[in-house]
Amino acid sequence: MNSLSLFNGVGGVAGLSPVSGMQGNGASQDASIANLLNDIAKLIDGGGSGQGAVTSGAAAGHGNAVSQFLSDLAAMLGDPEGMGAQSGMGGQASGAQSGSPVGGYDNFTAMPGNTAPAGGAAGAGNAGSGAGAPASTSTLSSAKGAASSGAAPEGLSTAPQTQALSPAQGKQAADAYVSNLQKDFGLTKDQAAGIVANLWHESGGMNSGINQGGRIGAPSSNMADDNANGYGIAQWGGTRKQGLIDYARQHNLDPSSEAANYGYLKQELQTSQAGAIAAVKGTSSAQAATQAFCNAFEQPSDPQMASRLGYLNQILA
Repeated sequence: MNSLSLFNGVGGVAGLSPVSGMQGNGASQDASIANLLNDIAKLIDGGGSGQGAVTSGAAAGHGNAVSQFLSDLAAMLGDPEGMGAQSGMGGQASGAQSGSPVGGYDNFTAMPGNTAPAGGAAGAGNAGSGAGAPASTSTLSSAKGAASSGAAPEGLSTAPQTQALSPAQGKQAADAYVSNLQKDFGLTKDQAAGIVANLWHESGGMNSGINQGGRIGAPSSNMADDNANGYGIAQWGGTRKQGLIDYARQHNLDPSSEAANYGYLKQELQTSQAGAIAAVKGTSSAQAATQAFCNAFEQPSDPQMASRLGYLNQILA
């Protein structure tokens, strides 16, 4: 069909309501444009004569990204003050992002590439602002369980760590690790706590940016797999330490951040260290889970199990 027929009121497409000549101006012309865009969306989704029924389970105008975009644009034109926007706030509400379309339509989420951004870029605007602190004092992503995409896991910060955590901050980070491990691996709370007791012991209190010896900040350049150059929440060394750095770079995270450390830990437990999760799942107590993870994942020359079990009690408290 000639596309100009829609402008001139010539039908031929079942169920459409073509606008006549794009008459009027201002609000009336916006309404005409809105009607036209809705008609185009119907055409794209096969809503017109001879185009077949809409695929089962998909609503007309929502079957693909382009038609959704057109529908959203039509909605914006039909509601220029934004009274129908999901935020419930019309016009340029206080606190709206600069450059947002009039009416509060912040974005057209259906268009490819317009999904919400992943977790913050490494070090962006976080220096000197409690970096490495728990959720209440750090810039966090709201995405849950999305470490693999670069977004922060629930309750864990994307900010670089620049100072050691207080005991209260360490406990908050430990609680977040326990919660995320339960969700991501189907563990009981006792099993997840056994893992985290090991991480607490290795990192001096859940410090994700700790170098072996106690210095907080970026990882040292020494990649030796020994008892002097470990780094991070699990004191990774050698190729595993480099793996953390590579993971952080790939996901636009700082390697000292909680998000990077948890994300890399999760990646290892899903791949090269999957046996450690299997060992933990085979336990029926928090103490047994602590020992199983130490033996399967950390494999230290001196386990110092009393220390790990002592931290376990703090985590479960």
